[in-house]
Amino acid sequence: MPIGGKLESDERIAHSQDLPTLVFENMKKFSDRNFLTDGLTGARLTFQEAFDEALSIAVRLRAIGVKEGSYVAFLTDSTLEACTFLIAVWFAGGCVSPINSNLSTDDIGQILDITTAEYVFCEGTKLPLFEEAKKLVKRPLQVITDVKHATYLSYQDLKSDDGSNFAPDAYDADSHVAFLLFTSGTTGVPKGVMLSSLGCLVNGIRIFDDFSSTLLTSPFYWISAAATFVNALLQGTELIIPRVKFIPGTKQPDLRHILRTIEVYKPKKWMSSPSTLLEMSSIPDVGKYDLSSLKHVSVGGSPILPVQKKYLCDTLFKGRNIIQERYGCSEAGFFTRQWKTPPPDFNDKKSASVGPPAPGLEVKIVDVETGRELGPNEVGEIFVRGSGNMIGYINKDLTERYTKQDWYRVGDQCLYDEDEWIYFKTRVKEMIKFRGHAMAPVDMENVVIQHPDVVEACVIGKPHPTDWEHPVAFVVKKVGSNLTEDALAAFVNGQVSDEKRLRGGVIFRDELPKSAIGKILRNKLQEEFQ
Repeated sequence: MPIGGKLESDERIAHSQDLPTLVFENMKKFSDRNFLTDGLTGARLTFQEAFDEALSIAVRLRAIGVKEGSYVAFLTDSTLEACTFLIAVWFAGGCVSPINSNLSTDDIGQILDITTAEYVFCEGTKLPLFEEAKKLVKRPLQVITDVKHATYLSYQDLKSDDGSNFAPDAYDADSHVAFLLFTSGTTGVPKGVMLSSLGCLVNGIRIFDDFSSTLLTSPFYWISAAATFVNALLQGTELIIPRVKFIPGTKQPDLRHILRTIEVYKPKKWMSSPSTLLEMSSIPDVGKYDLSSLKHVSVGGSPILPVQKKYLCDTLFKGRNIIQERYGCSEAGFFTRQWKTPPPDFNDKKSASVGPPAPGLEVKIVDVETGRELGPNEVGEIFVRGSGNMIGYINKDLTERYTKQDWYRVGDQCLYDEDEWIYFKTRVKEMIKFRGHAMAPVDMENVVIQHPDVVEACVIGKPHPTDWEHPVAFVVKKVGSNLTEDALAAFVNGQVSDEKRLRGGVIFRDELPKSAIGKILRNKLQEEFQ
């Protein structure tokens, strides 16, 4: 039998109205509260101020043709203007489609083409990138930018209309497409995932469970950014947006800027990638920053081991156990919700869990070779069903369509325990095969990371002519460590079964290759052995 599935009262709110209508009503209700704070400039918008701007812009967007079924691409970082424009697109009936500006211009152009978007909001600093990318798009594009431009509409010009009599139309929450997000695939052009109005609301409720201020560092094109943004609109909470400050003379983000933003604006909640926190932990004087305002830190995008959580809590948060690992995917949203109880102790086996299923989400673990549904503590592929599931892909070659009654096959190996807590094991395609044994890399990484001199580790299979693959560990060690490859291999091999020994050896690196959302790019490491 599947686990989970029970709705809680606040999730029923998501089923009561469509996204534009609910946002419209909530922004009026929370009118006098702070909504958006820019950590770089100190600029602030109340819910009322953002509401008035969004209504004014929505009037003009309707006039130039934005309506239900319209896709509006975004090439921007998280800014006050981008957030307000996003709301205006919803009010006009359109769908928001953020694009990763770190991709190549060819990939951006292909994604623009896939979206079928006729409208683009482009941050001024990204206009040169857009100009190159749009050469691959054969249809005309209406461009709105946040700076004055001779050819394109400006954000300030759009604000001139009177929106006092404007109200969004009502939409069917199950079928109205509110977000088009592109998956964080590591090869090829990502797939366009259509999220319904209902799916966006459900994920907004799942991500955070209290009403305190939130630090938003997730890039605009992440599902965590979308969920955090919707969460703030549902709960009336302030979003603190640090934006990116670069180390002088480089293109490297200054993580100290985020630390200073936390000190000044004192957010209570934060959603981050593990890699960002691990990079922060290596700042020599990180302990001088006051991060005591943070009461809950969610991490997602890539797995984090209990020993890493403890290390980060000790290094960044004065030993406070406030990190919760989150699990999900663009296609089905968040599978777990912010816990109502403190995170498990690091010595508790549940510290390795991502938690129980979010309310309203059904989960089953399946042996896909036999089709048998598995029970507690049996490892198999995870399938999920619920209101957070996508409608489908926009891509013409991916025609699958989903309803909240359909199961979505995630492609991960997982298990759940007797209390229905879920444990992630590995991506199915990342399994290492040695002489007929299939091994999850995370099991070996969990041993490697136990060494006190190791910060990060990635274990992959190195091709072998007779054994199929030999496990090899790529490792980032602590600054100043004298740890050798042989010493670390001996440490690991003494604790694992024969097939899990690091026969491929240990390779030290200053850093591991990662995607824009902080996932370790195993395929990049695998390419070294092709």
